[in-house]
Amino acid sequence: MTLVGIEPVLTLRHNNAIYSVTFSSDGTQLASGSLDKSIKIWELPSGNEKIRLKGHGEAICTVVFQEGDSSLLSASLDRTLRVWNPVSGELRSTMAGHAAYLTCMAPSLDGATAVSGSHDKNLILWDVAAGRQLATLKGHTDLVTCVAYSPDGQFVASGGHDRVIRIWDVKSKQQVREIGPHPKRIQCLAFSPDGTTIAVSDESPAVRLWSFGSGRIEQTLEEHKAPVKTVVFSPDGRQLASGGTDAQVVIREVSSGRIRHTLKGHRNTIYGLAWSPDAGRIASAAFDRTVRVWEI
Repeated sequence: MTLVGIEPVLTLRHNNAIYSVTFSSDGTQLASGSLDKSIKIWELPSGNEKIRLKGHGEAICTVVFQEGDSSLLSASLDRTLRVWNPVSGELRSTMAGHAAYLTCMAPSLDGATAVSGSHDKNLILWDVAAGRQLATLKGHTDLVTCVAYSPDGQFVASGGHDRVIRIWDVKSKQQVREIGPHPKRIQCLAFSPDGTTIAVSDESPAVRLWSFGSGRIEQTLEEHKAPVKTVVFSPDGRQLASGGTDAQVVIREVSSGRIRHTLKGHRNTIYGLAWSPDAGRIASAAFDRTVRVWEI
């Protein structure tokens, strides 16, 4: 089923491009991070702005609620990760260590650690509670664009302009595998909730589903009309959402690859996607300075 012309239930705005969006664990809040250097937290379902967090010196590339929504973790091109009180707006800690633009960040499922990637070609593992580095992971030969934790927290996957997905063992802090190479520079990746599949896109309209176990391509999905910039599995793993330069959100059934919905409304590139905890809504963040929330 393709829903053409469907309207979002909410349209939320920043003063510049928006790169990241996330739901709280109870689905009553939404956070967005922007090129305007601010993070906004929105109440749901009203869409009222609850609080604005300021302190980063460059664009925010990732935001995520943690600790039962009692804290918010952000990462920015300014090379820092920051932990905030999302109620008071208090900045709790700042972590720095990259030598160039920080491009991506992902926390472990339990929120205890996080991993970030950078133009400096390195990944850094962080102890979030202690606000300190655990290790620097070296191996990429070009800038890193995307990172993800496996659901069990044992592995980190990373991709970048060297076109290879690198798999790192968190305990040993060593690279243990490579998957690929991709035809072009990798833009985004995501683990399925059961950890068996990694969805990856490069500078093309295709999304490839790789088997984490075998390192082989299971499916190639090519419904987009321009390069894909973000992919995310639904909480139950049955659906995959993708967005990119064609300004569309495509939602597929993973088992068959069949398109379930196509959401149109953004004016240009979509950089961030997030599912609500119940998978009944999806939020998209775009270069057109809006976050749109869709009922699906």
